[in-house]
Amino acid sequence: MQKFRRVFEGIAKAGQSTDLNDFYTELFITERVSGEVNKEHEVRLIETASRKPAKEETPIKLEDIFKPLPGQDQPSRTIMTTGVAGIGKTILTHKFTLDWAEGKANQDIHFTLPFTFRELNLLKEKEFSLMELLHHFFIQTKGILRYDLFQVVFILDGLDECRLPLNFQNNPIWTDVTKSTSVDVLLTNLIRGYLLPSARIWITTRPAAANQIPAKCVGMVTEVRGFTDPQKDEYFRKRLREKTLAIKIISHIKTSRSLHIMCHIPRVQQYGVEVTLDPDTAHPQLILSDDGKQVHDGGVGKELPDNPKRFTRHLNVLMRQSFSSGRFYFEVQVKDKTTWWLGVARESVSRKELFTSRTPENGFWTLYLLKDKLVFNDNPDVRLPVRAELQKVGVFVDYDAGLVSFYDVEPALISTLLLAAPSVSLSIHSSVQVHMMVVETPPL
Repeated sequence: MQKFRRVFEGIAKAGQSTDLNDFYTELFITERVSGEVNKEHEVRLIETASRKPAKEETPIKLEDIFKPLPGQDQPSRTIMTTGVAGIGKTILTHKFTLDWAEGKANQDIHFTLPFTFRELNLLKEKEFSLMELLHHFFIQTKGILRYDLFQVVFILDGLDECRLPLNFQNNPIWTDVTKSTSVDVLLTNLIRGYLLPSARIWITTRPAAANQIPAKCVGMVTEVRGFTDPQKDEYFRKRLREKTLAIKIISHIKTSRSLHIMCHIPRVQQYGVEVTLDPDTAHPQLILSDDGKQVHDGGVGKELPDNPKRFTRHLNVLMRQSFSSGRFYFEVQVKDKTTWWLGVARESVSRKELFTSRTPENGFWTLYLLKDKLVFNDNPDVRLPVRAELQKVGVFVDYDAGLVSFYDVEPALISTLLLAAPSVSLSIHSSVQVHMMVVETPPL
């Protein structure tokens, strides 16, 4: 239980954690139509999370996630909860488990068994029976022989991090909880209801990965929308025990539209990295500042020694550092720029060839502004709305989860782009670097 009581927030110091019960604030959860999440691309307007819904929506309390909704006779067996990165999906599963273990809610449930796909990935090449898998993670359950006699909840957190094939179409039907097979076969049969049909399943995921589970296997899809305005106030009052300071901060946030909206934004800034551009990769026409922080188009190509790392056909430059795992976030000032390209690229992209499209399939995850059009390069391109002049663009990459997100950092956050997995995931077996392509002055 201690595992779910103590949590780390933001960039916590080593060994420093917070009691979940001390700061947990209820999130706005609502039902959504399952078909809405099955899209090749999802351009999410972050501001919509900060506005009240156009039509009245019924919030779902965490403790009621497995209870029938109004008008339903029976609860859904399998619940899928979606939400953008950092919105609080994992915290929800921890709170649900903690409240159950402390006897505060859902006491009709006999066993709550929380798994993460990150842990299950490590067992990809191994075989277990369902009983053996449960004993592997929960040693205290070894005396239980008949789970079908109990009400059991399986929590599968982080579908977007799943590296198992989840082959629902071709995996064999598996009904024997004592017979060994692959973890993938166990999971697909558990979700389909062939294994332990009396069990309830709760899956959490980012929207882009939701279509890995067939819609017919999901009884209800819910969405975490973040905090409502009163919930924002409650959160700050819990985190800031000094009442006067809490009031001042809440008041300040409400006076700033961008800060108020930021309360809904994933906390990506904690993964910030310094971007220093690599002059050895820069096209001869590009001019870099001495500190490697700015770049602009000089208009005329310079005579430079041949370098295999240098782009010679496109105005492009890469960051010095590359990444092959983990998460990173960087920001680019674009104020007063009418044309720009920026994003991340495979380190292996061709430096000498002419390419016609900078799409994920070709190793580029690129956002560009051209003639007042904000576009994500893909096939087809994804047009994003622009309601105000962009001043700063933030880019968040979760390499292992296969996610690239673009943020309008100020003055207002316009949109977040989530790339669909697996067809254009970041599982590219190659490191990635920040890239910029510039066609105008002044410096970017």
